[in-house]
Amino acid sequence: MSETTQHNGYSAPKPDDPFRKTSLVPYVDPDTAPPAVQEKLKVLPFRRNIFYLLGHSHGLFPHLAGVIGGCFDGNTRKIPLLDWQLIVLRTATTLGAKYEYDVNLPVAEVYEMPQEKIDLMGCSAEDVRSGKGPWTERDRLILRIVDEQLATYTNEPQTIKDALEVLSTEDLVEVLIILGTYATIARVINGLKIDDDPPIPGLKDMLRKAVK
Repeated sequence: MSETTQHNGYSAPKPDDPFRKTSLVPYVDPDTAPPAVQEKLKVLPFRRNIFYLLGHSHGLFPHLAGVIGGCFDGNTRKIPLLDWQLIVLRTATTLGAKYEYDVNLPVAEVYEMPQEKIDLMGCSAEDVRSGKGPWTERDRLILRIVDEQLATYTNEPQTIKDALEVLSTEDLVEVLIILGTYATIARVINGLKIDDDPPIPGLKDMLRKAVK
């Protein structure tokens, strides 16, 4: 099928999409996407290309967008905002998902993640475990969970035992859900060669209003 062919009742974007230079698939057309997808594309006051890729999954994208939206909302997300960003930035760095890192870094900066932590986001798992770097005990446990999961898709029982000395069970499960969600998104980003987003004037001011 050509990129202008009808797909399940909506028209795919035309190949002259100005947002698309590297993506291996077209972005969803917000004017012709299903209503549930259109609704989620309008949640943020600016464009993020990742939503226009995920939007091709008409049934799953609205639910995945709900999980992402829950991470943005401190009334829904249980762990602190900078724990969320630590998970996301470590995941993006480890998986080489530059787009995911670039999208989330301004959130971490707006909410004052220390620059030393940002600079060392790519440090080795061995450094984390050995006590090197600027990480708190809580940071180190979260990073251990992330590193083990990304390397082996599981965790050592001792890591979980150690984590539960600092995290509640609810915190721990939320860490794993956030990790899994952003690892999934990173794989879409990398597999489909997403384009960088265009510059967003006033982004940090908008993030202060959108993220809690």
